[in-house]
Amino acid sequence: MYQAARRICSACGTALATHEAFCHNCGKPYSEHYNAAYAPPPLPMGGQQPYDNHQNVQAPQRRSLWFIGSISAFVLLALLGGSFFFLILPRLQSHAGNGVQNSSTLTPTIVPLHINPYSYTGHSSVVWQVAWSPDGKRIVSAGGLGDDSAQVWDAVTGKKQMTYASYTVMNAIAWSPDGKYIAAGGNSNDVDVIQVVGKQKIATYKGHQDVILSLAWSPDGKYIASASYDKTVQIWNAMTGAHVLTYQGHSDTVSSIAWSPDGKKLASGSFDGTIQIWNATSGKAILTYKGHTDKIYAVAWSPDGKRIVSGSVDETAQIWDTSTGQMVFTYRGHHASVSSVAWSPDGKHIATASYDKTVQVWDATTGGNVFTYSGHHDYVYSITWSPDGQYIASASADHTVQVWLVR
Repeated sequence: MYQAARRICSACGTALATHEAFCHNCGKPYSEHYNAAYAPPPLPMGGQQPYDNHQNVQAPQRRSLWFIGSISAFVLLALLGGSFFFLILPRLQSHAGNGVQNSSTLTPTIVPLHINPYSYTGHSSVVWQVAWSPDGKRIVSAGGLGDDSAQVWDAVTGKKQMTYASYTVMNAIAWSPDGKYIAAGGNSNDVDVIQVVGKQKIATYKGHQDVILSLAWSPDGKYIASASYDKTVQIWNAMTGAHVLTYQGHSDTVSSIAWSPDGKKLASGSFDGTIQIWNATSGKAILTYKGHTDKIYAVAWSPDGKRIVSGSVDETAQIWDTSTGQMVFTYRGHHASVSSVAWSPDGKHIATASYDKTVQVWDATTGGNVFTYSGHHDYVYSITWSPDGQYIASASADHTVQVWLVR
């Protein structure tokens, strides 16, 4: 029996963990092709073949009964032993493998943050999107209309660590679950994957026919989903860049995309006024939600995967059940389009950003307003919770990202 084949970087030979889509040493994408050297060796061609019990049928009859009995006993023991190896041992290995898999995670350990609220002013124009890294140490933001860059900076100090500029307009960004890479998209119609340390572009995924508005990395790190003005959602293999699936269920621009916490489904919001939930493997639509009366700007799953909150031009945020499609309640605290929604890590609160220049935090169970942040003086386009649930970063047309304590 052989151990499972090792994952080895084809460029530099570094051993990779099972979840790593890219080499942590050189940054190159992992390829199954180059692991052939570590696969179990084939049977030798033309050499001695493995022992075949059928050859014993032609054994000379003049062998003694004692010898034949000994051979029979040996074969019986071999069969019993083979049964153990082929039936029992693989199951034991399977349980052992599951234990290892369950004990590891792509998401880094979360350390409580201690941040003095501040404004990040690294962008020279509007800031479309903002996202907190899974470990809480960094924040990435995307700017447009002359700025056209993705910027990564220290979440505690606000010190810029990286600027990546490649598009006429950069609209969308997303972190990989291990926090080592960002996916970025915009007016080039492509998705770029960038290694944060070293600012190296690892891969470019092509397939959309129009501007990309939203990106989401699957919880296991294996796939990237992108939503576009071309009315489609596309899924890419993050390891190889291969196109996996195109979802064409919407009749208008797809503005927002989000993976379910278990990685089995996606939710997509569209200018057609619907949110659709569909199978991430087959692309088959599971449920369509039609509770809003205008364009959808944002969707987000609850941490337990049982509900979705959606934000719309109709100035409402709505919570609804992901199994039945029934609306739970509607939040009406804003006085303009709801541009971004985000569920707190513990699932107890929801934050919503609006063109009314505010961010509102409300109770996810009752809908009661908990806190209103009014630090921006222009449209608020995007919000993200810190992984420890203490802070929110909000991106605005006033050219800033503001980091503040949720009170």
